[in-house]
Amino acid sequence: MQMKKLFAVLSVFVFGASFASQAYAAVAAPYERAYIKSSVRENIGRQNTKLAAKYRATMLDRFMHYTTYDSQSNDAVAITPEQIETAKKLYAEIQKFGFKTLLTKNYYIYVEIPSNVNWKTPTLGFSCHYDTTPDIIGKGIKAQKIEKYDGKPIELKNGHVLSTETDPYLKQMIGKTIVTSDGTTMLSADDKAGVSVLVTFIQTLAENPSKKHGNIQIVITPNEDVGRSADFIEETPYNPDIAFDFDGGVNGEVVVGNFNAEKVVYKVHGVNGHQSMAAENGYRNAWKPACELGAACAQEQWLPNNSTGKQGYVELHHMDMSEGQVNVAELDFRLRDFNQQNIENWKQYADSVATQISDKFGVKIEREVLKQYGNVAENIHPQARQVVTNALKNAGITPNFKEERAGTTASMLMLKLGNGAYTLFTGQNNPHAFTEWLSEEDMYKAFLVALNLSDEVVMMK
Repeated sequence: MQMKKLFAVLSVFVFGASFASQAYAAVAAPYERAYIKSSVRENIGRQNTKLAAKYRATMLDRFMHYTTYDSQSNDAVAITPEQIETAKKLYAEIQKFGFKTLLTKNYYIYVEIPSNVNWKTPTLGFSCHYDTTPDIIGKGIKAQKIEKYDGKPIELKNGHVLSTETDPYLKQMIGKTIVTSDGTTMLSADDKAGVSVLVTFIQTLAENPSKKHGNIQIVITPNEDVGRSADFIEETPYNPDIAFDFDGGVNGEVVVGNFNAEKVVYKVHGVNGHQSMAAENGYRNAWKPACELGAACAQEQWLPNNSTGKQGYVELHHMDMSEGQVNVAELDFRLRDFNQQNIENWKQYADSVATQISDKFGVKIEREVLKQYGNVAENIHPQARQVVTNALKNAGITPNFKEERAGTTASMLMLKLGNGAYTLFTGQNNPHAFTEWLSEEDMYKAFLVALNLSDEVVMMK
């Protein structure tokens, strides 16, 4: 490495930002990781660790406060009054930090932090969601902070127990701080931990303007837990070049791939009449052809028994035939696969079967397709994996890359934005359960990783 380039990066942290801006720019374009020696990154990491430590207690207090917000989403309504109230509270809090902040008509919160360097960098995006699952009691949460956890079973109300036997990760928390509910509700760390991380990140940059960073976009969405996180993302300017979603599990976990997901509905239209006079009145019951279509599409190759790993599946989610309406039957299929082509193959197969059945029974069969979310790995920034690897290692964390047999906020946003994002750990454990708990250390580490990511991206071309 040329000594002047090493000096350029080090000078940012040793001599101050104004002195070093031109020297830092020489390294920033291009982002040649071979030039950025481990000693330079270690120095960046030490600076960020020192900065993050100042906000650690603030972030935990912020999380405890956020658990008092009732923000459950609901499948049956566009948005709940409680989510609206939560969005307004968060917007008012974030707006005070002085950055451009929007609250859209559908209650997305968008924050834009302008670049403070004089060279062009990719726009960095962070996302999370403020709603919580409707699947479990989430109102009146009474979070309890347990400092210096002793490793013994934690008895919650209603007979719920947290223990190292049922949750081995708790063993790593001995001597550290964790947060639980009282057992009568969930905790809502999914995703109030992510919200706490990003709001604290915004506060940190607002109160430390000398810290160099490129353009940063942040979006906090509603309705993630009912699969509608991206429904109105176009109301915001959010469209980063390289993005990360803060809504994950434990130490070092990074979701780098997930299922593609589609909902495919076949509607079979029969002909009204009575079976006893079918030859005369042309009666066609819709149920029989619908059953044949369902059976044909549930073969082992499409619906394997207990699929695992990279294996996808097609599931007949439900069949519906309204009482007294024998001429219309509906089949709702859910398609899940890491490879979109496998989904396309099934749809082609199912269409051919539907055509045969339509001809056989003389019925009309219509198809409707709803794309639910996409695999972020199929369109991710080419440097995303290296960037997050560097950011994690610089925080003293071993990356744990995994692929999720489900969807994420990032995978929903990908449908609208066209770009994928990795999902990062935030300390969530046992989400959507009475025994949900938060690792304060993991939440803090996620915050440190966010700071490191801003440095990694500012050094990119």
